[in-house]
Amino acid sequence: MAEKNLKTFTTPIIVALLVIVAFLAGMFLTKTRYVGQGKAPEKIAQATPTPQQEGAVLGELASTIGSFSVTKEEICQEDGKPLVYFFGSASCPHCTWEHPILEKVTAKFDDSISTHLYMDDFETDKQIWNKYGQIHSGSVPFIVLGCRYVQVGSGENLGEEEETKALTALMCKLTEGEPKEICREVADLIEQVE
Repeated sequence: MAEKNLKTFTTPIIVALLVIVAFLAGMFLTKTRYVGQGKAPEKIAQATPTPQQEGAVLGELASTIGSFSVTKEEICQEDGKPLVYFFGSASCPHCTWEHPILEKVTAKFDDSISTHLYMDDFETDKQIWNKYGQIHSGSVPFIVLGCRYVQVGSGENLGEEEETKALTALMCKLTEGEPKEICREVADLIEQVE
């Protein structure tokens, strides 16, 4: 009888430990693999610029609204419009949370910004992916707004409404308040942007 009680007690503990180990292993593998390319973790280090490489973004980054950091880069443009980049993977739940929010916000700035939103594509704008390799270290989602504001990870901790406001304010800062009707709604946040 005592043996049966011991099995009843230890079986759920063993199952719980196995679930925790599987979860942690999955998180580790998701973070370390080169998403969308099927490359082993050692390949990530090769794609990440070293401090000596040209264009590497170095030093401490200031933070601003949302969970964005501020680089010292000039605002990058395409056809006179600030560039917005998103790198993510369809197999990443944080990416699939962030991507539609970013799509919705960038649609409001269609005439004022140039967007490059990539799911499972790290080759098309590889120079941008590599340039900021020291910041994202292979992690996704990774957002670059005008080469000035960067975010590693999603804004899930803020919630959809606050992440939408932060993205809108940052894009308004890049577009110098255009379109006015959109930027008026987040004027208080725009003032907080470094």
